[in-house]
Amino acid sequence: MTQASSSQDKHYYSKRTQWRQWLACISATLSMVAVGTVYGWTTASLSRLTDGASDVPVKITQDESSWIVSLTVIGSMIGPFLGAGLADRYGRKKALLFASGFFIVGWTVVFFAQSVEALYVSRIILGIGVGMAYTANPMYVSEVADVDIRGALGTLISMNVFTGSLLTCCISPWVSYQVLAAIQLAIPILFVVCFSFFPETPAFLAARGRRAEATRSLAFFKGIRDRDEARRELEYALRNNFLGDVCDNIPTTGPGARTEPVKRNWIVKLKLMLLPSNIRALGIVLGLIMAQQLSGNFSTMQYLEVLFKKVAVGIDSNMATVLVLAVGLISSGLSTATVEGAGRRPLLIASTLGSSVTLMILAIYLTLDGQGIDMSAANLLPVIDVIAFQIVFQFGLGTLPSALIGELFPTEVKALAGAIVTIFDGVLGFAVSKLYQVIGDSLGADIVYYFFAGSCLCAFIMVFFGVPETKGRTFREIQELLRGDKKMEDVESSQSRNNVG
Repeated sequence: MTQASSSQDKHYYSKRTQWRQWLACISATLSMVAVGTVYGWTTASLSRLTDGASDVPVKITQDESSWIVSLTVIGSMIGPFLGAGLADRYGRKKALLFASGFFIVGWTVVFFAQSVEALYVSRIILGIGVGMAYTANPMYVSEVADVDIRGALGTLISMNVFTGSLLTCCISPWVSYQVLAAIQLAIPILFVVCFSFFPETPAFLAARGRRAEATRSLAFFKGIRDRDEARRELEYALRNNFLGDVCDNIPTTGPGARTEPVKRNWIVKLKLMLLPSNIRALGIVLGLIMAQQLSGNFSTMQYLEVLFKKVAVGIDSNMATVLVLAVGLISSGLSTATVEGAGRRPLLIASTLGSSVTLMILAIYLTLDGQGIDMSAANLLPVIDVIAFQIVFQFGLGTLPSALIGELFPTEVKALAGAIVTIFDGVLGFAVSKLYQVIGDSLGADIVYYFFAGSCLCAFIMVFFGVPETKGRTFREIQELLRGDKKMEDVESSQSRNNVG
């Protein structure tokens, strides 16, 4: 009876205060809105800069525009080193706040830029902020969220990138170049103001031996007023959600107890990363990141307005761009709403297969258009198809890899894993963004999209055979699955017992 009551109390605390976790994660992922503005600026401003509009400081060439896109990716490969180091040494919160400094400086340079070289510098600085934000956000969100909302909160990372891009593209046609830069400068400042009030994650504080602070942090996020209850909740979280590597760092009580946390340098963390379970987790996430980049979504979104002008759609290209981004945002929200019910694996399976089909349709359209066939009767097809692609891409492949970074890795290697993933993403993004236009110009845009469609089909096969379901599972259960210590049905049986209890 007492055990049942304790279980009910725990469930009551969790449900009663999840709004604090939502609020903290929404505030943290405001930094991803800033990331979205970095990407949205190129979508909205490249054509204005290449056309030499009256309000821009400099007219640029097509080659310079491709460098503006690619230099952001180079910066995003530098950012993970800073982000991972700061997140591990000073905390996830301070790493995110530090990232905002790069956004503030970058947009200030854009505001005062009078040459293409200044724009290059600004894109590298902004890219560093992007890399830091992408590295630290999954750590903060996954370590703050309860198991039953962890996936939904994880999708906010990608969803808010779309929010930033959409906001930029909606505002851009109605304001001048400098006003747009000023608005984008305001977003990281707003993030600093909102996020500063929230505490560091309990997992990081516990891993550094700061148990009292960890208890206070957990009590805040769960709304527990009783100190003893907060300590019991922390012990439960450490053994089930934060994993043994954190427990090893916690000072214990009694004779001969440790009073200092175990120090783990980057060499030790690299060895931990090479454990079979972490290698498998890294392979899964890198495979999904590769599928994201080779789907062509990033390149398509960066050159969206240019693409719509090229195929002469029947509506204004600015309006078509905003429409696609709006649908992508709605689809990301759909992922947030359904991921805890549907699960990660089914959404990824449907998303990769749907992305392959829609990209194949676009490739066929571009082939027919390139052969001189009159496509005026179907001039809205590219817009409709790209919208359909955004729907199927964003509710799975576009949003869930960021959530899985937080779910699959133990606390002590999460920063290193995030850095590896972000750098890998940057290398692929740079290559794809540079080669997208080059290959498109030499072989035809249809060949590029046939390749993208084939890549998504390969991703479908990988997800179907190699990606486990993490819905509703604690970190410990996920690690047991990755190590092969527990069969899938045993974990599901354990979940059912926990739900009943």
